[in-house]
Amino acid sequence: MPVAELVLVAPMIPKPGETAGQWWTATGHERAIAPLIQRIGPMRAWGQEQMAEVFLHDVPADIADAAQDFVGEPGPGMFGEPWPLPAWPAVPTRVLAPRDDRLFPSLFSAASPGSGSTLVVEELPGGHVPMLARSRELAARLAGAVT
Repeated sequence: MPVAELVLVAPMIPKPGETAGQWWTATGHERAIAPLIQRIGPMRAWGQEQMAEVFLHDVPADIADAAQDFVGEPGPGMFGEPWPLPAWPAVPTRVLAPRDDRLFPSLFSAASPGSGSTLVVEELPGGHVPMLARSRELAARLAGAVT
């Protein structure tokens, strides 16, 4: 199928062959969120309250409550399986980096492209899950990408 563009929203982008677990270390993610870690503790110790502060801080309460049914531990392969393709696809790639993302600060997203290609990084308002907090704005941004 022909692809005109990839649009990634608040992504972590491992290099080909790199696991998501390796990505955390390779990008210096812990340094990028050091103030957050100092305030709420290390990621491995985050409970429901800390997770809500990081991921749902700008999500309307009714939507955050409904989303709780889908929150859980990542599957066993999530951080251990390598990115499967031998190279990043040869198509333009754009990153939508939420300006108030507490997990992936926008400057961090712009500085850690695992794709090996030039990424166009655009900020959008809000936190890590704009699909919950700003679904209409995100949909409009994505629909505008289709030409």
